[in-house]
Amino acid sequence: MGGSQLEIEYDNMAERHEMYAKYGIAAEAAQLFETELGTLLLCLQALGEGWHLRPDGVASRQFLNTIDRSTLGKLLNNLKRHIEIEGDVDKSFSAALQSRNNLMHGFFERHNFGIQTKEGSKVMIAELDELHDTLFSAWQTASQFKKIMSMALQVGAGSRTDGS
Repeated sequence: MGGSQLEIEYDNMAERHEMYAKYGIAAEAAQLFETELGTLLLCLQALGEGWHLRPDGVASRQFLNTIDRSTLGKLLNNLKRHIEIEGDVDKSFSAALQSRNNLMHGFFERHNFGIQTKEGSKVMIAELDELHDTLFSAWQTASQFKKIMSMALQVGAGSRTDGS
């Protein structure tokens, strides 16, 4: 039974497993980027509301719930309302949003039957590598911003005057 679907899939299994692994790794980078942006927004809100001086668990939980319900695009737009993002950082974050959307919305549909051939899988893997690199870079940048904001909150919290 030469050329059956099962034989074709078995022949291409190593590339397919690599492609699925790369998809998962790229998806992880997208989620890490999104999480960093959410944390950065929470830090900015905390600084603006003075939660680092007078904690407000109810208000901070409500804000966190809003963050959790937001899309990546909405998180980026909200972030831009708090801080000015321009130049290479803006390009990196915009490219990461596009990469995340390309990954999550139609990646397999765009490649259609390419997954069934070694050549098609290699094309998919190459695209996944590019998407991952873009997302990973944006995550690292967002992480640095978050660290700076966290330090600002810690410094501010150290100057509390309420005796806590």
